[in-house]
Amino acid sequence: MDIYRQNLDISTEQWIKLLQDSTIFKDSDIAFIEALYNCKNCRATATELAEILGVSRYSVLNLQVGIIGKRIVKKLPYVKYPTIEDETIEYWHIPFLGEKNRKGNYFIWELRPELKKAIEELSSIDKMNIQKIAEEIPVKKIDKLPEGALKQIIVNAYERNQIARKQCIDEYGYTCSVCGFDFEAVYGMIGTGYIHVHHLKPLSEIKEEYKVDPINDLRPVCPNCHSMIHKANYSIEQLRDIIRKQAGDL
Repeated sequence: MDIYRQNLDISTEQWIKLLQDSTIFKDSDIAFIEALYNCKNCRATATELAEILGVSRYSVLNLQVGIIGKRIVKKLPYVKYPTIEDETIEYWHIPFLGEKNRKGNYFIWELRPELKKAIEELSSIDKMNIQKIAEEIPVKKIDKLPEGALKQIIVNAYERNQIARKQCIDEYGYTCSVCGFDFEAVYGMIGTGYIHVHHLKPLSEIKEEYKVDPINDLRPVCPNCHSMIHKANYSIEQLRDIIRKQAGDL
């Protein structure tokens, strides 16, 4: 077994800043990192991750992790990075440790401990460059909240889970399920790929063992409709009826 565990002088605090920097970690990169974080011992092969993420070929992830590494080098040029014998930087080895069997038929990635700790300090991806709605409550106050508020935080966490979000949007697209608003159609390129995701399941049904079903439990909604749904505790259908009624009164 070939072991890849070169040291890297990037602290947990620096990883936190990198994870929150949308020029370094795009939405798809967060989903990638989250998928590995959720694997047993934060370890998996590219093939396993490709299956989890619904990516057609593991080579896509090889390219993606290389791009992430290059962005980090550009952001932190003073750091001594892992290299191979000719001093070429091993870009994949920046976020990951690795193991390869001698036959070369599988390669295991593992999150660096500092990166793993950064994810945990960001409340399991909860604060990673993800749009929040006004009703959310700071994670530090969770232990002081009643059960209903705790469930609201759990629901919001499901809404911001990047793998669940991706599967929901793959199924329903980027158009608001309530009002039909399309950010790209209105704002052009800056609106491309932007939408909130709303959790349909009632709080009373959220149990400790509950696992989100992205197709049945989530829907894409615009921020305005998302805020109104939470403010009034309405369903998508109820809010849609209000919009239709208001339009009819104009």
